[in-house]
Amino acid sequence: MPAKLASRQAEYDPFCPHCEEKLEEIHWRQIEAVNAEYLLVCPKCRKVIGIGVRKAAWIN
Repeated sequence: MPAKLASRQAEYDPFCPHCEEKLEEIHWRQIEAVNAEYLLVCPKCRKVIGIGVRKAAWIN
């Protein structure tokens, strides 16, 4: 059975899967060369941790 998505905000900071540092913020970069719009990047090791297909509400 798949896990359920929680409907409340987490009260902890996640860790980068590459450098294992605490992610207090996530950097993003807009891209046009591939079929996605945003790369989500760890600010400490600068490795990609995700890809966004459309602009999220928290990206201004």
